[in-house]
Amino acid sequence: MRNFILYKDANAYSCFPAIAKTSDQQLWVSFRRAGNFSLKAVREGKYDHVDKGARIGLLTSNDLGESWQDAQIIPAFDPERGEQDPSIQVLSNGTLMVNFFQWFVVPQEEKHRLKYPARQQIDGSWADVEGPYIIRSFDQGASWETVPVYVDSAPLPRGGTSDAVLELPNGELVMGIYGANYGDNVCRAYTKISADGGDTWDTPALIAADPNEKISFEEPAISFTPDGNLIAMIRAGEPGKYQFLYQAFSYDSGRTWVELEETPMWGHPASVLLLADGRMVCSYGFRREPYGIRACFSYDGGKTWDIEGEVVLRDDGGSRDLGYPCTVQLHDASLYTVYYIHGEDGIRHIAGTWWEA
Repeated sequence: MRNFILYKDANAYSCFPAIAKTSDQQLWVSFRRAGNFSLKAVREGKYDHVDKGARIGLLTSNDLGESWQDAQIIPAFDPERGEQDPSIQVLSNGTLMVNFFQWFVVPQEEKHRLKYPARQQIDGSWADVEGPYIIRSFDQGASWETVPVYVDSAPLPRGGTSDAVLELPNGELVMGIYGANYGDNVCRAYTKISADGGDTWDTPALIAADPNEKISFEEPAISFTPDGNLIAMIRAGEPGKYQFLYQAFSYDSGRTWVELEETPMWGHPASVLLLADGRMVCSYGFRREPYGIRACFSYDGGKTWDIEGEVVLRDDGGSRDLGYPCTVQLHDASLYTVYYIHGEDGIRHIAGTWWEA
């Protein structure tokens, strides 16, 4: 097991990475890079993940994660909107796709411009979620769409997304999204499907919702099971008191979801991956002492998880402000997991762990 620093900038708050692999073994990592506002909040002990200055960062490696090229930062689409939770995927035709959402941030005196002022920041400004969105590159990352494609989240008034799209064998794309109605206390999780490479997205399919509005279901991560069906791993719990991950299954390519249940994995949020040998691995942030990154295996298609064999990738995090791991399998069957973390210096940065399992 070896740890790497992929991107660390003392003048940036870097977080929320995702990793994908091309057919020629090039690795791509997307992440969120924020600046002055986020750093000021950290210094005041009030770190938050809402920042209109947050941008999509991209990293590439041509040596299986041993070294990483200088980051590419996607220019702002709108100076009042910050990009959040960018997740990258490489489609079978070579297209690179990043899905994300935005925070629309306005000064306190312009609060009326927001459809629903959801959060107030330390400087008095107000913000609300917009999205989800995608951007694509059709030339191996040399250029990217400059106008994001909006993914209609109806019946949700707006939605977030935090895990990369999944491409099905028939070419359809499945995206996990989540959100709440204006004024609701808890979120619901859905999937969206595109049959045209991301140009349009169909009506959402509900993964999980609590009719009693006590448990919030957020940040679904979608993957295959060994038999070709789909699993969703979901951050869940009372708002602000997230504990065990929940999961659900789809037997019709993401159009309906069943068998919602709590897993034994304590942590959030998660990513889940089907390995070449039929095992499944779920990686997640461990946001209680010792703070770090953990992973768990399933040997029966997600029916059970080997929590007794839980793997500790990192246990040296500086606080609970870490995680959002994402794992890819390399050609030699080893695994590479990326995440964000910080040490005593407080610099939130993108790191990775190469490991065998």
